[in-house]
Amino acid sequence: MKRIGILGFGVMGEAFAVGIRKKMPEAAVVAFDVRKERLENAVKTLGIQTAQGAADTFASDVTLLCVKPQDFAALASEVRGASRGKRIISILAGRKIQAIAEALGTENVARFMPNISALKGTSLVGVSFHAEADETTRADSLAVAEAVGRPLPIPEKLMSAMTGVSGSGLAYVLTFVHAMSLGGVAAGFDYETALTIAVTGLESAASLLKDGAHPMELASRITSAGGTTIQGVRALEKGGFTAAVMEAVEAAARKASEMEG
Repeated sequence: MKRIGILGFGVMGEAFAVGIRKKMPEAAVVAFDVRKERLENAVKTLGIQTAQGAADTFASDVTLLCVKPQDFAALASEVRGASRGKRIISILAGRKIQAIAEALGTENVARFMPNISALKGTSLVGVSFHAEADETTRADSLAVAEAVGRPLPIPEKLMSAMTGVSGSGLAYVLTFVHAMSLGGVAAGFDYETALTIAVTGLESAASLLKDGAHPMELASRITSAGGTTIQGVRALEKGGFTAAVMEAVEAAARKASEMEG
């Protein structure tokens, strides 16, 4: 790819720009956003180019659609002439591939579900394609996903589930880390120290899980008979911890599905 367009330069648009510049330095990045100040800083710090208008981003090998979902209808009517037949990656929540394809006049559409860890280049990115998307669209889209983490090809019907577990799921993990830190404060630490301990524990748990072990097999090693850990686990389950997390994932997935209509 010689030129990648980014239409919409919010948090995720910028995250993709940063990742592309690091992983694909040979590719020119051309971005457009109605908020000119966001682009001005990125031109200086990332070396990207500013598009003359929204339609100009489609004069690229592939264009990332990173606008707000509620702005899509108006945008589509504005750029349809330029987008017809082009290769497009959409990160719009609640917009199905077919809706994007019909509105922009192209079957070469990929749909992404990244999460905010894309800012660090560590996001798992759910990726689905239009059934008629060509091989170049598929290859280029996977390469762009790799710029912010790791692609996970999934059927589009699982995008809502991907939202519940991954897109929204980091918020649950962060909430848990905060709760752990508050528990540390209650036990005697200051918050900053407790947060450091909780984050380190999270990193340690993740490193163990990456070796392929089942989470409950690992937990059973920590939980000795009559010890401290089983008392903590019982307190979590008394509060409905497992059921609450399951419901959080399902609730986010339901909302994502409702947004698709």
